[in-house]
Order: sequence, then structure tokens, then C-alpha cells
Amino acid sequence: MRQLTLPSLYPRKKAGKAKPVAAKELRRGSNRRKASLKRRMPAWADRAIRPAIIGSVAVILLSGGITAWRSGGIAALGQALGESIVAWTGSAGIAVDNVLVEGREKTSTEVILAALQVERGMPLFAFSPDRARDRLLAIGWVRDARVERRMPDTIFVDLTERRPAAIWQNKGEFALVDETGAVIGAEDVGQYGDLRVIVGGDAPEHFAELFGMLESQPGLKDRVVAAVRVGSRRWNVKLDNDMTVLLPEAGIEEAWAALAEATRENALLERSVTQIDLRMADRVTVRRAPEPKVAGDKGV
Repeated sequence: MRQLTLPSLYPRKKAGKAKPVAAKELRRGSNRRKASLKRRMPAWADRAIRPAIIGSVAVILLSGGITAWRSGGIAALGQALGESIVAWTGSAGIAVDNVLVEGREKTSTEVILAALQVERGMPLFAFSPDRARDRLLAIGWVRDARVERRMPDTIFVDLTERRPAAIWQNKGEFALVDETGAVIGAEDVGQYGDLRVIVGGDAPEHFAELFGMLESQPGLKDRVVAAVRVGSRRWNVKLDNDMTVLLPEAGIEEAWAALAEATRENALLERSVTQIDLRMADRVTVRRAPEPKVAGDKGV
């Protein structure tokens, strides 16, 4: 679990030179301190004050909510009573002091804090976990998020980050996508150069089906280096031996299984073949590589 450093809502004042204090002011300050000591609560009361405040807030919200429901003034309650209660709890010490985050690896601290929109010292009840979660889900790396207020001073965030599964290439631009086709973004693409590349404007929208096809045949999956969308209808897959596999528009997993079987039975991928056509459901069509020219052969 990582703790994020929050910006301060009430920054400390810079220390300056001490000004001389008159004896009369010293006596006055001493009297105030004595009065403060007399009014100081016992330790048991100090420990109980925050639970008491929380209970009072619940009672006020409940009773106020019933009254507002009966009178039809719920909107007014939320705006007037709600704001005053939030301000009161903040002044009573129920204010943000910590942000704890679990599951963060790639998402930067700055991006998380910007999405949370929280500062140290703001009332804890002024923070909306639901709205913060919506903003977190808009971050490319974030697949899911759980956001909670934890009494008396903590915001807890549990992130589930996306795992890059391919690099999307489109019009000269590159971005990471996960196995569902969700676009993560262009950040850190260079760190994932071993991932396969998918090409085409609508490639992310159809990548989940392609990813499922690849996972269905582990023996072939690691040999795929790229996949290109053709006419926004189907895929052409490039293998590590420069073979191109033409997939059909529908039933790509069945076609891929047929290729896997042909590879196991006939070592198809080890032959001198440049193209394998799987677009016909009942056959596998191959295009052989051209025979190397013999020295002195003038051709036709």
C-alpha cells in the first residue's frame, strides 16, 4: 500500500523574525493559557469526541432526511443543511490527511491526485468517492477502481490496472491496448517492444476476438508478430517466419484451430510457404514461395 503526498489546503506560514513582546502581552498570554488548561478535557473525553461527532452527524442526517421527505424539501436539505454539516465535521477534525493507494504500478501519483481532486485539510465528507471513481476510470491505465472514505481522515483507493496485450498502430501513431481492446495510451510504448502489433483504425474494437483466438491455440500464439485489419471486415495475421495468414470474417477461432491441426500433422509452418488462406471454411489453401533461380537461368 502506498501513501500519496497531498498538497496542503492550509500551508504552514514561513517562520520569520520574532517580534519583541511587551510584559503586559506576556501576562495576558499567560492568563489565556491558564484558562485553556482549566477548560482542557480529560483524556477519556478526548478519545470519545470523534465517535460522538460521527454519531451526531448520522442522527442529524437521518432526522433531517425524514423531515425533508415529509415536507418535500430534500433538495433544500442537501444544499443548506448538508453544506453546514460538512463544514462542521471538517472543523471538528474529520478532514482529509492521508490518501492510501493499493494496486498502483504504472499510474502516476500526479494523475491519481488530479483525478481525486482532494487536498489535505478539506472536510472528509466534502469528498465524493463515486465522482472520484468516475474520474479514475477515465485514466488509460485504470481498469477498475474502488474508492472509500475511511474515518476520520483517510481516503482509500484500490486500483486494478490494465495489462498491455498489443501495440496499436494507426496513421503513424502508436498506443498500448489491453486484451479487451481498451486503449491505454502512448505512454511507455517503448517498454513493450516485444508485444505484437495490430494495425487499422478499428483494430482495438475487434482485438478482443482476435486475442481469444490466439489464446485458444498456445502453440501458435507466440508465433504471431502482427495483425492487420482488412477492409474493416477481417484480419490478416503475420507470423514470425514471414508467413501471412488470411483469416475469414466469421469463425476465426475454428479457422485458427484448423491451422493448428495442419501444423501438427503436416508441419505446415515449416514448409516453403508465403501465404495461408483460411477464408474458406472447408479448406486450407497455401501459396508456395517462388523457387530460387538457378545460376544461368534466363527465365521465360
